[in-house]
Amino acid sequence: MSRDQILANIRTSLHANRPQLLAEATRAPHEPPPFVLPPQDDLAEQFVTELTRLEGKAYRVATAEDALEIIERLLEENQASQVIGWDIDQIGLPGLSALLSARGVVPAVTNIRGDVRQSRLQELEPVPVCLSGVELAIAESGTMLLRHGPGRPRLASLLAPCHIAIVFEHQLVRGLGEALTWLAQRYGDEIFGPTSNLTFITGPSRTADIEMTLSLGIHGPPQVHAILVGKG
Repeated sequence: MSRDQILANIRTSLHANRPQLLAEATRAPHEPPPFVLPPQDDLAEQFVTELTRLEGKAYRVATAEDALEIIERLLEENQASQVIGWDIDQIGLPGLSALLSARGVVPAVTNIRGDVRQSRLQELEPVPVCLSGVELAIAESGTMLLRHGPGRPRLASLLAPCHIAIVFEHQLVRGLGEALTWLAQRYGDEIFGPTSNLTFITGPSRTADIEMTLSLGIHGPPQVHAILVGKG
């Protein structure tokens, strides 16, 4: 069965089951889930601590210039001549475009639709670094929330082994309930207008499916670097 046939079947099934799904959604409680940990005075420090516990790498910096230094070092360590990333203006870090140009790092073309999908994925497979921003970051779990759409391809947090995410302190929220409430208030029914999903990233990809042995990088990047940029 082709990809188009599979998607057509899914659309048909969703349309047929829409009344039942809407009824279930109406009956479900919509109260935000409770916080997991006690409140912290410094959400930025809490985010760094929780992500580090999950074997992610977190860097708390004061300025965009400090963030650029870390990005440059990571690009050099990974010998990156290409990156799979969000559009530069979607990331919102001043000086990022100039840094990539100065190092000769080219943003990869991530349009993989249609007949070229398989060949384009094979071409992108060797690219060592993903580069993205975030929509929000959840302090008490060290989670980054990415909302995809135009200029924000899903591949930018999934395909390459090293994911570098730019997080600004004003994007921090305390817990999952606060994050969901914020999304509902900002986007309402249009939350999935330009995209098919939200991605919640809590540390490097991990699984223990094989003989109950924890392995990193099975379903996504084994390296996750979050650069938390302060208000300065």
